[in-house]
Amino acid sequence: MKYVRKALGKFFRLLPLQASERDMAGVSDRVQRAVPANFSAIALNGLCFPTAGRILGAGLLLTWFVSDLTPSAFWVGLIIPIQYGLALIAQPLVAQYLTTKSYRAPYYTAQSFLRCILWCALGLAAWTLGSARPILLLTIFFAVVITDATAAGVGNIAFNDTLARVIPQGLRGRARSWRGIFGSVAAGIAGLLIRKHLSENSGAAAFGTLFAIAGLLYGLGGSIFILIDEPPVAHASGKKPTLRELVRKTTALVGRQPFRRFVIVQSLLVPIVQALPFFTLFAHRSFNIEAESLGLLIVVDAGTPLIGNFVWGRLADSRGNRWIIICASLCGLFAPACSFWLYAAPAGELSGAFMLTLLALIVFAIGIASVGIDLATKNYVLDLAPDDRQRPMYIGVNDTLVGLPTMLMAGAGVIIDASGFLPVFVGLVVLTVIGALLAAGLPPLKHKSAV
Repeated sequence: MKYVRKALGKFFRLLPLQASERDMAGVSDRVQRAVPANFSAIALNGLCFPTAGRILGAGLLLTWFVSDLTPSAFWVGLIIPIQYGLALIAQPLVAQYLTTKSYRAPYYTAQSFLRCILWCALGLAAWTLGSARPILLLTIFFAVVITDATAAGVGNIAFNDTLARVIPQGLRGRARSWRGIFGSVAAGIAGLLIRKHLSENSGAAAFGTLFAIAGLLYGLGGSIFILIDEPPVAHASGKKPTLRELVRKTTALVGRQPFRRFVIVQSLLVPIVQALPFFTLFAHRSFNIEAESLGLLIVVDAGTPLIGNFVWGRLADSRGNRWIIICASLCGLFAPACSFWLYAAPAGELSGAFMLTLLALIVFAIGIASVGIDLATKNYVLDLAPDDRQRPMYIGVNDTLVGLPTMLMAGAGVIIDASGFLPVFVGLVVLTVIGALLAAGLPPLKHKSAV
C-alpha cells in the first residue's frame, strides 16, 4: 500500500497543475502530505466510476434498452426518477448515520462492490433471458436500478464528504475536473467500441455485456478508493442517531435562507440536467435514429465532460461556484432550441446525417450543462457546511430535497404519451431560465480551511 501511494504521489506531479500556498492555507500537516496521493486516487477513480456511469447513462443506453422491451414512454420516464431521485431520498438517514463514524471512505468502497454485483447479475439475466421474456427482464432491470440507486445514495455522501476532508477547498474544482477528464477519455473509448459492435441485430445479450463491464468498473473504482489516506473525524460521537434528532437538524437546516434558496435553484435545474432520455426518445421515435448511432452519441456524451470538466473546474476555483451554475444553466438551453428547430423543419427535408448531428449537439449541450451544474453545486454545498461534523448532514438533506422534484420527472413520460414532446421541451426552457435567475442571488462563499 505504501509503495502504491508513492506511485500516486509521482503521478500527481505529472499532472499540469500546482498547489499554491493559498490552496494549502489552514490545512493540517497530515492532509497536506497526503494531497498528492489522495488527489491522484480521486482522479484515477474517474477511469472507473464516471465511465460506468456513462455506459449506464439513463439518457442513452438504458433508454434504448427499455424502449426495446416496451413501447411505452412511461417506463422510460421512470428511469431518471429511480436512478437519480431514489438515490437521494434517504440521504438524511445516511448522513445522520455517517456523522457518527470516524471514517467515510470505506462506505464508498462497500457500495461500489454491491453495485458491481448488481450490474453483473443484470448482465447475466440479459444473456440468459434475451428478448424472449421482456416482462421478466424489465422487472429484473428495475429491481437492479432501484437497489443500485439506494447504494449510490450512500456512495454519494461518502465520496463528497471524503473529498472535502482530504482535498483543500482551492483544489476541489480541479480534483473533480480531472476525475471527469479521465472518465471522459475512458468512456469515449467505450463509446467507440459500442459503436463498432452494437447494432439493431445485437439483441439483449449485447446490452448484458455492457452491463457486466460497467459492474466490473464499479468494483475497480471502489478498490482504488481504498488507497485514500483519510484522517479520522474529530469528536465522532459513535452514538446511534435518533429520528427526533434527525428531524430537528433537518428543520433547522431548511430554515436557513441561503441553504433554502440553493435547494430551490437546484430543483429548478434538475429537468435540464436530466433531460437527455426524452431527447433520445424523441430522436428514436420521430426520426428513426438507429442503434448504430448509439456508440457515436456515447462518444459525444463522454467527450463533452472532457471539455466541460477542464473548463468548469478551473473557472470554479478562480471565479466561484455560483458563477458556474449560472453559465452552465444557460448553456443547457441550446438543447431545447435544437429540438424546436427539428419541430419547425418541414417533414422529410432533413437528412439522416443532419438529424444525427443535431442530436449530437443536443447531447453536447446537455452534457456541458450537466457537468457544470453538477461540479458547482456539489462544491457549493460543501462550502455551505460550517464544519466536518455537519457536512454529511448538509449533503444528505440537500440531496434529498433535490431528489423529490427529480421523482416528479416520471410525469414527463405521461405527458409525452398524452401530448407529445413539445410541452416537455417548453417546460425545460421556463424552469432553466428561472433557475439561472435565482442562482444569481446565491451568496458568494469564501474559502475556508480544510481538515
